[in-house]
Amino acid sequence: MAWGVNSVLSMGVGALSTAQANIQTTGNNISNVNTPGYSRQVVRQEERMPINGRPGQIGQGVIATEVIRYFDAFLEASYLDKLGTSQRFEAQFRQLRFVDNIFNEANLDGISASITNMFLAWNRLAQMPSDMPTREALLSQARIMTSAINNADEALRRLEEQTNAMIAQDVATANQLMREIAALNREIAANHSPGRNNPNELMDKRDARVRELAAIIDVDVEDRGPGAYFVKMKNGCILVQNDIAFSLSFRGPQAENALQADSPYKLRNPDGSQKSVQFAGWDTREYTVQMVVRDSAGNFVERGATGDIGDGNTFFRVSIDGGRNWLNDAQGNTVLFDAKTEGGSQRVGELDIWFDPGTVMAGDRFVIYPKRDVYWVTPTSGPINISPQIFADGRDNTDRMVGGSLAGLFEFRDYRIGEYRDRLKALTQSLAWEVNRIHSQGAGLTPLANALGTYQVGRTTVPLGSPEALFTWADRLQAGNVSFAVYGPDGKAAIPYPGLNVFSHMAPNGNFDPAVHSLENVVWAINNASFIDKYGNSHGPLAVPPGSQFFTATIMDGKLHISVPEGYGFAVTDDTTGLLAALGINTFFAGDSPATFGIRPDLSTNLNLINAGAVNVPGELNMGDNQIAKQLAELAGKAVEIGTIWNKKTSQTLSSYYSTLVAKVGADTASVRFTAANETAMALDLFVRSEEISGVSLDEEMSSLIKFQASYKAAAKLITTADEMIQTILGLKQ
Repeated sequence: MAWGVNSVLSMGVGALSTAQANIQTTGNNISNVNTPGYSRQVVRQEERMPINGRPGQIGQGVIATEVIRYFDAFLEASYLDKLGTSQRFEAQFRQLRFVDNIFNEANLDGISASITNMFLAWNRLAQMPSDMPTREALLSQARIMTSAINNADEALRRLEEQTNAMIAQDVATANQLMREIAALNREIAANHSPGRNNPNELMDKRDARVRELAAIIDVDVEDRGPGAYFVKMKNGCILVQNDIAFSLSFRGPQAENALQADSPYKLRNPDGSQKSVQFAGWDTREYTVQMVVRDSAGNFVERGATGDIGDGNTFFRVSIDGGRNWLNDAQGNTVLFDAKTEGGSQRVGELDIWFDPGTVMAGDRFVIYPKRDVYWVTPTSGPINISPQIFADGRDNTDRMVGGSLAGLFEFRDYRIGEYRDRLKALTQSLAWEVNRIHSQGAGLTPLANALGTYQVGRTTVPLGSPEALFTWADRLQAGNVSFAVYGPDGKAAIPYPGLNVFSHMAPNGNFDPAVHSLENVVWAINNASFIDKYGNSHGPLAVPPGSQFFTATIMDGKLHISVPEGYGFAVTDDTTGLLAALGINTFFAGDSPATFGIRPDLSTNLNLINAGAVNVPGELNMGDNQIAKQLAELAGKAVEIGTIWNKKTSQTLSSYYSTLVAKVGADTASVRFTAANETAMALDLFVRSEEISGVSLDEEMSSLIKFQASYKAAAKLITTADEMIQTILGLKQ
């Protein structure tokens, strides 16, 4: 178009409009200086296309093309990454402070002090073995110790429940944020016009929601413009795909198959369900189960060969780090469990594991999630477990969640509390076993009339040393024998020392063998016990009084019960098997976990049953004997084999093992505190740098306001000048 006076007027109008837009935008920046998530905006203005003419190209002024916001996508991505990492460790640290208080041994009322005091009480009993007040004091100190362990475990359990509630809340919040981001994407796409209209307010809201989501779960953002905006986890799981929101689900225990392509186990059960591993129990670790088959030559094959569940040649091994390391025995050999159907389930750690009937292939895998986990829910396939997994070397499984408060809460629940509870359980079981092993071979002030075991055997017809027996102490039993002293109504030994050799007539070699004999075999042996005289001669089943069976052994709810005729009694003279301690006969403690740990119930009502001494060679109960009490007092400084099923056992005292647990809690808390502070500082630095770009500076905005105000006045003067020029031209006609 031709240039002239009207062109000058148009130029002034454009300049005035642009200056007004700049003032409006600057005012908006000033108004939102304290608005969280607001990004500073600026008017992008361009020079209008000039006109070719004389004396050359003549400019046509300025035009305000669009309002843009200051936003650095690369810096934001870095901030989101550090935000997720810092929140992971912050969430852990907030919870670990509670654990640190639970195991605070700074006072004199902790578990460590109570263990020491209990052994000191045994030492005092060794000095006065028949003194009743001393026996009562021993029970009191033992109660204090068991109560301290009970309370610590209960506090950890409550923390675990609290963490589950926090995880559920985070999952609900994350799902809501994903829905809001998808809705904002829809609005942004509807209001966006490239190069002309930018929905800056909506994009600010979206970025704020993404930051909130990044604080909960690790995210990566891929922004290709309206209609192509993705929020993903670092493992590639899509959380938001433009206006489609995916979801997370917090659900209970389950198992999944990882079968080989040609595995015959893919055939379904008669009811149409998929064949799979089955389990009962609860644990904070996930179990990877892999099938191993023994071929006709007796070799164990890990790939290719097939076998039937329950055929005696099909086994499985177990890992808690995704198959990188397998459960080993004390000699370092991989432990293989017999793969059977439900009736032959195997006890592994905290779980009972069995399989649906069918043919499996060596190398087939199953993953058991015996806890509540977070799953990524997709529209096209089943839920995928994304709960964090940490390998033995401390590295994260990058196919899972690795950042945000959710990752921190899961790490705290599964790998912090889980480890502490495992170690507390190892301490409890070692305390119970070591004390009971000694106590069960002693004698109180009076003979026993009957004895009910405190430990239950899950399957009474299965060898007690087998995982299939579902028995806590299966791995502690040894081959050997048990002897009982027998006392008549007059209180004197009815048969010579060492009394009844319970298993002398048991096939195949006159000894108890945990790999062969079941609880029912033990019952039969006791009911048919023979005694050996001082010359070593066996005299067959004992009948005292004549014509009656002396020992009556029965099984009551999986527990061994032994009784003798009225007026008679018995005591233990020897046990080389550990069977009595394992079954809870003549023991001091009951319970096999921190939650159930306590004193054998009948000791509280009958102090005579506390074993301070042992049966002497004449077969007498010597009230002044302190042999057992002395051994138990010395146990305080004795190194014992102790550890969890997943870690190699170490040789140390019970007190030092607990001190190691306390030290680990302290070290974990300090380490997480340091990492949280470091990661938070780096996240804060990135946030500050982001604010330097996106944040509003009042000084800068006030300076810009003065500049745009001057521009506005100049543009108005230009319009006034153009108007005067027009008036002058119109006046020429007169």
